[in-house]
Amino acid sequence: MKRTIAALTALMLVPTTTLASSIRPGSINHKTLNQKSRQPTCLVDEEWEKCEVIVDETGVTHPIGKVTNVVQWTTEEKDFSYGGAAVGAVAGTGVGMMVGLGSCAFTGPLCLFTAPAIMSGGGTAGAGLGGKGTGKFFTVIGDDAQGDRLILEFNHKTGKAVKKTSKLLLNTTKLAEGETRK
Repeated sequence: MKRTIAALTALMLVPTTTLASSIRPGSINHKTLNQKSRQPTCLVDEEWEKCEVIVDETGVTHPIGKVTNVVQWTTEEKDFSYGGAAVGAVAGTGVGMMVGLGSCAFTGPLCLFTAPAIMSGGGTAGAGLGGKGTGKFFTVIGDDAQGDRLILEFNHKTGKAVKKTSKLLLNTTKLAEGETRK
C-alpha cells in the first residue's frame, strides 16, 4: 500500500514539473537546446570538448588535424548507464501502473494477475531503454597531407547523428566499418 501511495504521489508531481519547466520570454528555447546537443565531442589533448567534425570528399576534419587518406574507421557503443536505467525503470513502472490498472476494467478478477505483470513489464522495458546509450564513439585512423599518421576520436550522442556520420564515412572513404585500406 505504501508503494502505491508513493507512486501516486510521484505521478501527481508530473504536471508540476512540466509547468515549472515551461519556456519563458528570454529563456533558452528547445531549438537552441537541440542544436547544442547535436554537436559531437572530440578528444583533444586527453580531454573531451565540444567541437565540429566535418566529413567530406577531401577527408575528415577534426580539431587536431585533417585526415586526407583514411586507413580505417571504427565505432564503439556507449557503456550501459545505470542512472538512466533507474530513471527509465521508474518511468516505465509509472506507465505500466496506469496501463495495468486500466486493464482491470477489461479483465475483471484476472486483474490480480495482469496488473502486476504489466507493471513489472513496464519497469523492465523502461530500465532497458533508459540505460541503453544511443550514441557511439568514432575512431578514424589515417594520414594527413604531410603523411603523418593521425588518430581522430569523437563521440556523437544521438542515433541520427551516428547514422549520418557512418554513412558519410562509408561513402567518402569507400571503407566499411573496421575495414583496413592497404
